[in-house]
Amino acid sequence: MIQGFRRSRIASTALMTFSIFIAVIIWLRDRDYPFFIPLIASVLMIGIGFFSSRVLGNVLASMENTRYLGYLHMELDPDKFLKAYQSIPERMKPGSSDAAICRSYLADGYTAAGEYEKALTLLSQPGDTLPVRGLYASNRAACCLHMGKLEQARQELKELEEIIDACRLNNGALAKNLGENLSLYRQYLYCLEGSPVDEAYLETAFQKAQYNIRRLEIARIQVLYNQREGNQGAVKKHLRYLRQNGGKTVYKRWADQQ
Repeated sequence: MIQGFRRSRIASTALMTFSIFIAVIIWLRDRDYPFFIPLIASVLMIGIGFFSSRVLGNVLASMENTRYLGYLHMELDPDKFLKAYQSIPERMKPGSSDAAICRSYLADGYTAAGEYEKALTLLSQPGDTLPVRGLYASNRAACCLHMGKLEQARQELKELEEIIDACRLNNGALAKNLGENLSLYRQYLYCLEGSPVDEAYLETAFQKAQYNIRRLEIARIQVLYNQREGNQGAVKKHLRYLRQNGGKTVYKRWADQQ
């Protein structure tokens, strides 16, 4: 992640440069000793500097990444997040897990902004690990459902189910997390296609949701379901939640249009 953020790049490079400078000083200071003494001391100094610069760079990169994600998940301002984060995935090593995860974060921003096609474009690149493949399939399903592309959503949910089955034995925690997404988006699909919906499940999922955007997503499903069922009291309740807590996301704009 170091190369993705300016502060982490500068700090890592500065510390490595300083370590090399110290190694040169050690070499000059000990040049009158046998050759192997300054050599070992300088190599050790450079090694310590390299390790320390990587640790410092990764810590700062993690802090910067968390700060940017706060624009999206805490401030609920996808435009601010997209402006800050748009170039981050391109700076990552191509094909790396960091690049794949950063593309997912950026896609989350586009989804929260209502730019679903841009999100799908980012998520179209294949992942080489089950966690990434599962994450991408889940996010693609969400975008398709938001856009009303039900057949494509069914295909994504089928792929997600296959990925869950593949990782169930070796990675139970991942299977559980992806399974929660699968259950939610199946209810979303049922809602849109006119099938029975487990309203109690939606309410429980809303209460257990750990992220603001997930709660907004569930509230939108609850609005659609209750509109379908003609329950105007529940519709008003969930629309009020979206208007009051939707920030600058597409969910707030969508609620205002209802």
